[in-house]
Parts: sequence; structure tokens; C-alpha cells
Amino acid sequence: MRGQQNNRKSVPVGDVQAIKDHISSFPVKISHHASKEYKYLDAQLDIKKMHTLFKEKFPDCKVKYSFYYKIFRENFNLHFGRPQIDTCGECEQLKVKIKNPNLNECAKRVAMAELAIHERRSNKFYTSMKDTKHICKNNDSVLGLTFDYMQNISLPCIPVQELFYYRQLSVFPFAIHNLKTDEASLFLYHEGQANKGPNETCSFLHKYISDNVPPCVKELHLYSDACGGQNKNNCMVRFLLSLTDTNRFDIIIHRFPIRGHSYLACDRDFALVKRVLKKTDRYYVPMEVCQLITSAGVPGKFTVNMVTSDDVLDFKNWWPSHYKKTCLSLESQSKAVPRSQKQDFAVSRFVEFQYNSRHKGTVVASEFIGGLVSHTFVLRQSSDKSLNPTIPVQKAYPAKNVPINAKKIIDLKKVLRYVPGEHRDFYDEIIQWPTKQTD
Repeated sequence: MRGQQNNRKSVPVGDVQAIKDHISSFPVKISHHASKEYKYLDAQLDIKKMHTLFKEKFPDCKVKYSFYYKIFRENFNLHFGRPQIDTCGECEQLKVKIKNPNLNECAKRVAMAELAIHERRSNKFYTSMKDTKHICKNNDSVLGLTFDYMQNISLPCIPVQELFYYRQLSVFPFAIHNLKTDEASLFLYHEGQANKGPNETCSFLHKYISDNVPPCVKELHLYSDACGGQNKNNCMVRFLLSLTDTNRFDIIIHRFPIRGHSYLACDRDFALVKRVLKKTDRYYVPMEVCQLITSAGVPGKFTVNMVTSDDVLDFKNWWPSHYKKTCLSLESQSKAVPRSQKQDFAVSRFVEFQYNSRHKGTVVASEFIGGLVSHTFVLRQSSDKSLNPTIPVQKAYPAKNVPINAKKIIDLKKVLRYVPGEHRDFYDEIIQWPTKQTD
């Protein structure tokens, strides 16, 4: 009769399955910038809180925290909090190599030299940004801007544990920080009004330059991270090229940091905004988020622009009619240059772009900030140098809205009972929004 006695310490199979179903019920976020796919739970969650929620949902299951923790670790490869995308992989790899006791001294010295060169190149970005800040405060014809997207804000924000199980409406804050005045302008909209892409980034920059940059500014320095879907792409290059081709600026220089060394002035602004949001336990609509942002920091530091779909222009379909997609550099066009040494225009390879109104349609790109070697590309379609490209007037979203995931709409309907009456009109409009089946 061995093995047929009931073990009082064993957990019923039904309880084990209930634990797995409960952990699977939490929505996850997938990292898009890592080398492999990672899944993250909400930053406000932890295993202790999940166990407490499990006991409230299944009061008849007598499951201890240690067993819940064991099931979580053995069956789920999940992490908590926002994906870590700002760490430098090369720095970590070189530091591990230097500390390796099994590595010979010659290899360690090589690794230390590589780390020193890497850090020196990464510091050039911050040195350049610091110099630009000093110059633009003493010269009215020079201006420096940094821009980036803040982490998404989820609506509604209510201190109800049930919201951990539901998808929420995402609000996108895009910030432009003025290095001359240390003021920040944010563009705020939700996912049903626009996406987070090159059309939005170029449109917001164009709006900011038109409204806030005086005509006396002729030299513009831009700093942003190297996110290919937003800041470092063909749309951005052609948009900035059009600003010098139309003589709006004489010189534009756009610099990108090494991945993992991308701390910008915008990040300090985001820290102030997040501090205010964390201290507020309830906010329901984008207008309340706007009021919280304007109250952050010193008075007048933040201004907020409420974006609609009509504010986003179609830059993606505009630039191919004025500029080439790729070409060979002027330095490598000669037949005497071997094919293996020819340089074609690939945006992802360069970290500094220079535009000059004296050389219309031409971009000077460098693989290192302040590097001695540069490549010159002529991207204009037409040979007529007097032809000035006009900024697009076509809207990126003619339907004036962007479909929202149908599952998210279902979850938003479930939280309507927690929304006060004065904000119900906003959510009544959202739940009638066009939907799509994919995230």
C-alpha cells in the first residue's frame, strides 16, 4: 500500500491550477529594445501582493506564500517593473571581463583600454550637450533642444486592486526641453488619437519650432536617443534637411548617444512629473494629467499641448517625393574606390548628422561625435537647387482616430463603475471607439 496514503502536506491539483490561472491573468508588457524577449508585470506588483490578491479571490484555497512563490518561480519567466532598456551592454561585458580571475593580464589590459575608449566616446555626447547649453545662453542665434517620449501613463488611475487584471488606456507624453531656458513643452494625447512614430515626432518638432523658436535663431542643435521608430529614421533626416533647404536654419546638428548612455535633460523633467503623479492616487482623464504636469517643478517650467489627430502630419509619405532613400557618399562614388569600401546612406550606422543651408539637399554624417572621418550624401531628388520642399499638409490620420485594441475596450467597460459622473462622457466616447484585434 506504499504511496496510497494521503499526504497532509500536499496541495490539491485544483489549487495548483488555480495559482497558475491567477498568475496568467495579469497582463504583461513585452520589451521591444532588448536582444531577446522579456515579459514584465506591473511595476506596482510583487509576489507578496499577488499572493494576497489570490487569497482574496480564492478564499477557500489554503495556499501559503512559500508555495505560491515556488509555483511562480518554477513555471513563469516573468519580471516586475519597467524593462531596463537604458543599461549599456558593452560596459557590462567589459567590466565582467576585467573582473574575471581566469583572464590573463594582457587580455585584461586590452579590455580596460576598450572600456576607456568606449567611455570617452560616450562622454562626448554629454560634453557636446553641455557646450551647446553654454553657447545658446550667450548667443541668441543658437538654440539647443532635447526631446523624448516619457513612459506611458495609464488611465484611469484608481487605488483599486482589480485594475491589476485589466488593460488601461495609454496616454503618451512627448517632451521637448529647451536648453536655453530650461523649460519643457509636452505634447499629450492618448492611443486613440495617434501612435508613437516618426510622423508624431516630426509633427511635434515642427509645431514647437513654428510657435516657440524666434526667427533670429539660425543654428539648431538637437539631442535625442537613437530609437529608430521615433527619433532616428529617414523621416527625421528628411524633415531636418527640409528646414535648411528652405533657409529656416543655416545649420542643424543632430547628435545621438551610445546606447546605454542616453540620459537627457528630458529625463529630469520626467522625474518631476512622475513625482507628482505618484503622490496623486486618482486621476481619470488626460486633462487631469495635463493639470498635474503643469503643477510639477517651479511655476512656468512645463507647458502642455493637448494633441488631436489633426495635429499629426504625414511625413512618411511626404519625403520620398523630395528626397532619395539611399545613395553613395561623395567620397566613395569614384570608380577607383573598391566596392567593399563604398559607403551607402544607412541612418542606423551614424550618430551625428549635420545639415547646412549652403549645401542644399546634403547631409554630412559621422560614425562618432566629433569624429575626424565624415561622409557626405546628396539626398535631393531634383537637380534644381532653388526648389524648396514644402512641409506636408496631408494629415497622417484622415479618419481622425486610431483603432484601439478590442480587448482593452472590454476591460475599460469593466472599470466604468469606478469612474465619477463628471468623467463618464470621456469614457463613453472611448468605448465607442473603432477597434482592432491585435495589440
